[in-house]
Amino acid sequence: MRRSVLLLVPALAFGALTACDKESVRVGFRPEAGATYRYEIKVQSVTTTVLGDAAPDRAQDDVVLESTEKVLSSAPEAVEVQVTLRRAGSPDRTFRVKFDRGAQLASVDAVDGLPPDVLGAVGFPELLPAAVTAPPDRALSPGAKWKIDATPGLGGAAPVRLEGTGQLVKVTTAGGQKVASIKADTRLPLSSTTQIGDATATLDGTEVTESTAMRSLADGSVQDSASVTKGTFRIALSPKAGTVSTPVTGTMSVEVRSQTRRLPDAGAASAKAPAKG
Repeated sequence: MRRSVLLLVPALAFGALTACDKESVRVGFRPEAGATYRYEIKVQSVTTTVLGDAAPDRAQDDVVLESTEKVLSSAPEAVEVQVTLRRAGSPDRTFRVKFDRGAQLASVDAVDGLPPDVLGAVGFPELLPAAVTAPPDRALSPGAKWKIDATPGLGGAAPVRLEGTGQLVKVTTAGGQKVASIKADTRLPLSSTTQIGDATATLDGTEVTESTAMRSLADGSVQDSASVTKGTFRIALSPKAGTVSTPVTGTMSVEVRSQTRRLPDAGAASAKAPAKG
């Protein structure tokens, strides 16, 4: 039950920064086709479930993922990216996402032949920070705010609507390059049904996410990000049709914290490796 529910539910330590730059900048995602980005993602989730008269069941899960994002195509109207997620002891998961010209998440294709909702819509803030903190495709000055309103297609699954606000906090220099500090607050209503054995589990509620990110001004790519997602959901477990049994209802509270940092690409890492002998 817990594993199935967590599939439905889905950094900002960057070194010394210089003083704020007041110039207007473009921070939208503008990668070159063929570009590859690697990230380490640390996620901690705490779930408290109460079903019927049973005592609360609290579970904590800490995972470390590596994400490789390869830009398949990049055009003014859309950017398509192939994402591969790796976790020790588990098979890789590969899926494709498309960002519109404003870097808003437009669609998610099949995950290794499975429907994309196996990743969980709530997981997008953790796994795709660029989608949540996406700024509009126009020049922005520090302090500028924008509206977030995206309804990505999820390969046949019920559409979800991500709403909220984003803000360009400041422009600074870190690691020898200019970066933009961005924050975003979003809300995502969720309603999903999953088969667990002979029972049907229905989840309904809303999650809220606070995200921060550092994006390179060179191409708009995320360098570091962090997010905190909290949600409260209603749960209903219905027995198999024809079974004489009473449905069980309850609640689930979830808190997911993640930190993402960009890793050097494989070529750079190999080039820096010391010679043997």
